[in-house]
Amino acid sequence: MINPDKTHIIFNPAAAEGLAEKRWRRFQEKLDSASLDYDFSTTEAPAHATRIAQHLVQEGVKRIAVFGGDGTINETIQGLAQFGQQVTADLQLLYFPAGSSCDFARKFPDGRSFVDRFQSTETTKIDICRVDCLDENGQDTSRYFINNSSIGVISAANDLYNNVTGFSRWVKKMSVDAAAVMAGATAIRRHQAIECRIVSDGKEWEGRAISNITVFKTPYFGGGMNYGVECIQDNGQADVVVLESISRLKLLAVIPRLYLGTVLNKPEAHHWQCSQLDFYSDQRIPIETDGEVAGYPPARYSVIKQAIGVVL
Repeated sequence: MINPDKTHIIFNPAAAEGLAEKRWRRFQEKLDSASLDYDFSTTEAPAHATRIAQHLVQEGVKRIAVFGGDGTINETIQGLAQFGQQVTADLQLLYFPAGSSCDFARKFPDGRSFVDRFQSTETTKIDICRVDCLDENGQDTSRYFINNSSIGVISAANDLYNNVTGFSRWVKKMSVDAAAVMAGATAIRRHQAIECRIVSDGKEWEGRAISNITVFKTPYFGGGMNYGVECIQDNGQADVVVLESISRLKLLAVIPRLYLGTVLNKPEAHHWQCSQLDFYSDQRIPIETDGEVAGYPPARYSVIKQAIGVVL
């Protein structure tokens, strides 16, 4: 029986390649030692967090927490956002980062302990983004995201990073950065230029071929790489970075710049903000949102301003 007056935690034991389970037990001990009242649900399969979040909203729960990685919070957002802003605006979302990269946590680097955050009443409204595109069967589909969405070499690298196997999975457990570099190098080796058309708030971008485009509200990805941009979380605008089509050798040189946050110093990199962006391409390129493949072009990005309250 769900108590709508309690904080309900969605816990993903598979986060961080399974390391989240041990972290969860330590967190529970601290909550129980502090005599804090909560309910929790454990995810059992991909997209389960979405179904749990839907059920919690239907049961009237107003304070929902996520204990897992960026994938878990993204799944939770899918369950919350579909109810519309009138519902989500009254919700409080807490995030306890326990995954491999946890880029969402970098939005608010306050250094509070998990227990302090659990007890916090300080809430800020943030934007979320939506992408409308085509699914594998060519049918209309949509996906919400809270961090970023890429099309191109970075989306390919993110897909490799999030679906590692064998030796690469072991590397990811040992070092998030090493796994991200390996995924990036593999994606670059396979990469081909993308012929496309980009329309941002009704204005067409002059370029025609790109290596990557990222639409984002969180500038971090892959556990530490970033665009060196300070995103504003509640302005109804998404940041956009386009990297023109460049050689594989030049793409390899971009990797260290991503860790330094200096890629925008390159003349081939372009940054702007917009509230809506349309992306057209005849190529079947995966569209990645928060580490998951959302669909394929054409795509329309939009921003839902101050859609949900996040507890700091």
